[in-house]
Amino acid sequence: MHLPFSFAKLVTALSSFASKRENFAVKTFSCLPANLQSPYSIHLSPSNRVPCSIAAWRLAALISLLIAGTSYVFAQSDMDPSLPGSGFEISGQITSSDGQRRIEFVSVRLERAGGSLVDQRTTDNMGRFRFTRLSPGQYVVSAKSPGFIVAPQTVDLNRFVPRAYLLLQLTPEAALFARKTGKSGVINANIPEKARKEIEQANEALARKKPEEGILHLEKAVSVFPEFFEAQMLLGSTYMQLGEPGKAEAAFRQALKIDPKSVNAMVSLGELQRRQKNYAKAEQVLQDALKLDDEAWVGHYTLARVYWDNNDIVKSGRQIGRTIQLKPEFAEAHLLGGNVFMKIGMPQNALVEYEEYLRLAPDGAMATNTKELVQKLRKSLPNKKQ
Repeated sequence: MHLPFSFAKLVTALSSFASKRENFAVKTFSCLPANLQSPYSIHLSPSNRVPCSIAAWRLAALISLLIAGTSYVFAQSDMDPSLPGSGFEISGQITSSDGQRRIEFVSVRLERAGGSLVDQRTTDNMGRFRFTRLSPGQYVVSAKSPGFIVAPQTVDLNRFVPRAYLLLQLTPEAALFARKTGKSGVINANIPEKARKEIEQANEALARKKPEEGILHLEKAVSVFPEFFEAQMLLGSTYMQLGEPGKAEAAFRQALKIDPKSVNAMVSLGELQRRQKNYAKAEQVLQDALKLDDEAWVGHYTLARVYWDNNDIVKSGRQIGRTIQLKPEFAEAHLLGGNVFMKIGMPQNALVEYEEYLRLAPDGAMATNTKELVQKLRKSLPNKKQ
């Protein structure tokens, strides 16, 4: 039986681990790599727990099975598209057909490319909308108001284009259906036309997996309009993916100057600091972000990775537990949760998490190696059916 994730029980297990950390870690997990990762539906019944007093030979035998060619299963690449700095969201603004008025109370619909509804929002008094906590993939954005409609926009979110900002305008339904070609667009009063065109070209270049070309357009966009928040964020994310941390940090900090309370900008900066191993700085900026929005799951996940990288298993487990509570369908969180359970000597619970990862991401980057690990765990653990 796969029980819902129990944060309280995990905290208890982590606290117990913390009190026995030195002796236990050396005896059982000294060979595990340091940059593992993921929890949610965790089977925590007493019958399935592996007590810290378990015979050392059993865990030693288990670990010996995992070391040969499979330890890298735990590692997660910083190029993973689900990581902060490439956190997925679609936002934008809707105006009248002449581009002069921002329209509120417009129903905006977000669907998967296959047609399934993902979310639906209503624009605010500035005509703005925003969809967050998305997964990579192709989406279709559409909007409708009595007598008016927005031409459906296809957006492909991936590690090179983690965020999309759409500038849309309502068009009379008859006029829209009379069109044969052409894209739906809008002249935003706050963003110069030249800057808008540059970010559109940047998104197109990034979609073609040409980040260098995308950066050229983004740099032009922010030179024309330095207060272009979305362009600064996309610029920072792209520089980070290209391994240019100095330029990425400059872009993220400029975004924070524009919007000092942007949780996304803070989390992206925290992820950048983590990749540079500036753990104290990463922890501080991520904690500041979570003070503003404790439901920002990507902030908790990034903080969990910071603590994991710094070998603070207790804090990492608490943060990954919160991540799972907020985003149970986020596969990589289960991968890190499994690693946390392995680290504290609960391989049966780890197995549940690895299986959940495979259920959510059967074709994920770590799927093949995780399948091998799951099979070895099943053979090594008592009373576990194959």
